[in-house]
Amino acid sequence: MKIDPGVHLIASGRFGFDLSDPFDCNVYLFEADGGYVMFDTGAGRDPERILEVMRGDGLEPSDLRHILLTHAHSDHSGGAAALRNETGAEIWAGHATAAVVTSGDEEALSLPAARQAGVYPLDYRYHACQVDRLFEAGKTLEFKPYRVQVIATPGHSDDHVSFLVEAPGKRYLVSGDAIFFGGRIVLQHTPDCSVPKSIASIEKLGTIPFEALLPGHMAFSLNNGSRHVEAALEVIRHFGCPPTLS
Repeated sequence: MKIDPGVHLIASGRFGFDLSDPFDCNVYLFEADGGYVMFDTGAGRDPERILEVMRGDGLEPSDLRHILLTHAHSDHSGGAAALRNETGAEIWAGHATAAVVTSGDEEALSLPAARQAGVYPLDYRYHACQVDRLFEAGKTLEFKPYRVQVIATPGHSDDHVSFLVEAPGKRYLVSGDAIFFGGRIVLQHTPDCSVPKSIASIEKLGTIPFEALLPGHMAFSLNNGSRHVEAALEVIRHFGCPPTLS
C-alpha cells in the first residue's frame, strides 16, 4: 500500500490495517536508489503475503536490499530469516538485537510466556536469522536519497531503536514500539520493559523535528506526526504515564 511518494506499508496485522498476517507489525519500505530499504519484518508466519503486497504495489522483491530492525520482539523480527532467504536482503540490527535474532533465543524474547498468555499461537516458533550488518545508536546510515539516523529508544525493550529517515523535503520517524498514534505506548510484563526508560525515550524524541510518524502498530501519520509525541509529553509533564495500547 503506497502511503507517500516512494514509501509503502507492506505488512500490517490485526493491530493495524489487516494487510498481512494478524501477528505482523507495521512494515514500511522506502524506494532507495540502490534498492529498497525495509523497516522490520513482521512475525514470519506468512512472509509470502508480504511479497504479494510488494508485487501489488509494483515492487520487485528481488530489489529489496536492506532490512533494518527496531528490536528483536517476534512480531518485528520473526520474518527476517524467511525474507532474507527469499530476497537476499541484508539484515541490519543493533548489537543487542542481533544477539537475540542470531541465536533465536525464545526465552530472551519472552516467547514461551507470550504463547501461554495467548499473545502468539501455541504452535508459533521463532526462526533464528543471520544478521549481516551491525549499527550503533547515534550513527547515520546512507541509502540515497535517504539518510537514516539511528536513535536509541529503550523502554518497550532494552534493545529498542527508532529511525529518523530524512528524505528530500520530509522527515519520517519509524518509531517501532516506542510511541504510537495518539501518544500511546505499550507496557508489557517482560523483564526489560521500563516506564522510566520509555518516558526518557519519548522526551528524547520530543527534541527531534519530524513530519511523519510511522509506528509499529495502529495508524500512521503523514503530516504533523510530532503531535503524537507532544500528546505523550503533555501527560508526562503532569507526572503521568502515557496511555497504553489495550
